[in-house]
Amino acid sequence: MYDDNSSSPSEPAKKQRRFGWGAFSISLLVHGIFILLAIFYFYKWIDAPKEEVPDFLPGGGGGGNKGAAPSKVQTKARAMAPATSRRITVAGATSNFVLPDSSTEVMDVGMPSANVSSGEGGGSGGGKGGGIGTGMGTGTGPGSGPGVGKGFVDTSPFGSKQQVAGALPGRFYDFKQTRQGKPVKDYDTANRDHYTERVNDIQNSDFRPTAFKKYFEAPDPLYLSQIASSLTDADAAPKYFNVADKVKPSGWLIHYHGNVVSDRDITIRFLGVGDDYISVFVKGRPRMINGWPDIREAVMGRWKPDEPVESSGGTPLTGCPLVTGDWVKFKKGEKVELDIAIGERPGGKVGFVLMVEEKGGTYRTMSNGAKILPLFTTEPISEKTKTRVVKEFPNWEFEWNNVPVFPADRDEKMGADLFK
Repeated sequence: MYDDNSSSPSEPAKKQRRFGWGAFSISLLVHGIFILLAIFYFYKWIDAPKEEVPDFLPGGGGGGNKGAAPSKVQTKARAMAPATSRRITVAGATSNFVLPDSSTEVMDVGMPSANVSSGEGGGSGGGKGGGIGTGMGTGTGPGSGPGVGKGFVDTSPFGSKQQVAGALPGRFYDFKQTRQGKPVKDYDTANRDHYTERVNDIQNSDFRPTAFKKYFEAPDPLYLSQIASSLTDADAAPKYFNVADKVKPSGWLIHYHGNVVSDRDITIRFLGVGDDYISVFVKGRPRMINGWPDIREAVMGRWKPDEPVESSGGTPLTGCPLVTGDWVKFKKGEKVELDIAIGERPGGKVGFVLMVEEKGGTYRTMSNGAKILPLFTTEPISEKTKTRVVKEFPNWEFEWNNVPVFPADRDEKMGADLFK
């Protein structure tokens, strides 16, 4: 006989088996997912490309910038590099990338150009070297390296090669060559008129830029603070303007131009002497012109000094008397256009001095009766300049305490800059 209740004792066991199998399957599935995710991220981490560290910092070698802050490029490179890095070498592979032989390619960036500095080398040698200016510095580490300093501001009797605050920019011109550098056929150095006629053309134009367009011009200007140069070789000017290989030391003129400003109301006059030529124009008008005796009358033209040249009371340059200029008023803070020119005709020796006298000022006098006056200057005169001038003019005295200063406006353009 069939019994409907015969299956009831085994029903709970079946349910338990079904329940246990379902839980096991879910657990197995979850663990499988985690394992797959772990494998995926493990392979992704293994295959991920490693970040390469640029190896552009040169190593070893003394020289450089001792005690100075690292350059911008060095600082950036150190920030990019990790604490430890690996160098990967592939056998049989070649590369066109070449590391620099010297550290100057990195260290020159961002370094001041007018300071004297010695350097500190980097790299495995850890060497330290001293270098001043552009000289080579040697160190206790392996090898030697060039110092990064460019040296002091390069100055000359005709101005600084680097811009100086308040200085007058000056341009060099050669009357013997055209603008393109070709010889002028009708110019004779021995003929005084060939020089004075060109000077007069420039003066009569009130030093307009167009008056210089037909003459050869040195590409780089110099920046003038004072004019005080004892007799020196005439080839010094082409040399300092970097055209000694293009210009013979004769028939040249230098023109300084700018707007100068006085810090107080003052009335002054210029006193100058030049071998062969010197002049000062204020607001386009001649205020002082002088030259070597054989060309003085020709370059003065219509302008005549109030006081006779013969009664000037001595001269800083033997053979060329001082000329006293006209009185000129300067108002406090007013921009006043100033043109100063110096030049040489035949070659040989050159020398120039430009001083100022304040109206109503009290000055000592020398034994020859000449007033002891200050130099014209666009900046306070340094002890270094004072020492040089005293050495170059042992038989002449200058005033060093009461010295008016006339800084120039640096926004002014001149020469080739106006035609670019």
